[in-house]
Amino acid sequence: MGNTPSIVALIATRFRSALLSRLLSSLASQTLQPLAAVLTDNGPDPATSLAVQRSPIPAKLLSPGKNLGFGGGLALAGQHALEKFPSLTHLLIVDDDAILSPSDLATLLSSMEKNSAGSIAPFLIDFEGKLQEVPEPVSWSLARAFRAAGQNLSAARALAPSGYPMAWCIGPCLLIRKDAWLLAGPPRSDMIAYGDDVEFSLRLSAAAPAWAEPSVAVIHAPPAASRPPSDMSSEALAKEEAPPESARLGAKEGRSTQDRSAHYKKFGILLQNLAFTCVTSPRPRHLPLYLPGNARRFLKTFGPTPANILEVFRRYALGLLGLPPSKIQN
Repeated sequence: MGNTPSIVALIATRFRSALLSRLLSSLASQTLQPLAAVLTDNGPDPATSLAVQRSPIPAKLLSPGKNLGFGGGLALAGQHALEKFPSLTHLLIVDDDAILSPSDLATLLSSMEKNSAGSIAPFLIDFEGKLQEVPEPVSWSLARAFRAAGQNLSAARALAPSGYPMAWCIGPCLLIRKDAWLLAGPPRSDMIAYGDDVEFSLRLSAAAPAWAEPSVAVIHAPPAASRPPSDMSSEALAKEEAPPESARLGAKEGRSTQDRSAHYKKFGILLQNLAFTCVTSPRPRHLPLYLPGNARRFLKTFGPTPANILEVFRRYALGLLGLPPSKIQN
């Protein structure tokens, strides 16, 4: 790039100080260390403030006094980063439950420059090295091949060893060039979670070429206690096959009515957000092809009752009308 890159990490966190400390340590271990980290505390939480005070890299904590959500928190952090560090060249969105290996950031930046990408995302793995998620390819045939590879990291890497054009990704790790961020605009603050990261990355890929880098596999490792079966995140986006066992709330005995109700609502939010993104994204690619599969997953999880069928139609109709869940009574 001619000049030394200046990367600022953006983090939205809430009551997960131990995970946050783990992430900040992994950022400090990078061979290409971020200039700083800007964090939005969606709590607020005294333990989060203490973790930031002890950060091994320069860190700024923003405390809006309320939960802005993932998108709203990142938008606030991004605005502060651009104002505080006008010479920054890249922004790194990273979840508090991610762990980067020391060369990850440098490798992502090198691949980004080589492929003239405005944004770049890695593969995601668990602690055992099993593949969790790959960035969605622009190629539909490659997307289907990745699904067939399942959790086999080596098999997935062999499908595109040099990387591939990315359509969208989920949010645990995404490196963005400053000009691409400015062209696309920040993450939306009016979308309740579960798919807002997909919407943002689609805007990025429409603003500038986006790339996926298979050689980098970032660990996405929340503790089991922070990912109850009622937590339906956008990691499960667009899987036409049955959801993993941990996501089948209500299909197993012993689940509380409260957990089932929470999961039902979160799954409905995801459905609506996906439909919303299909009609509002400047380049949704093949996202609409995933709507039927997610509807089937919803009905398989909760049962194909008339009320549940109606809920699927309601969520998709509201989304296709351009209404994110935050605009209606859920």
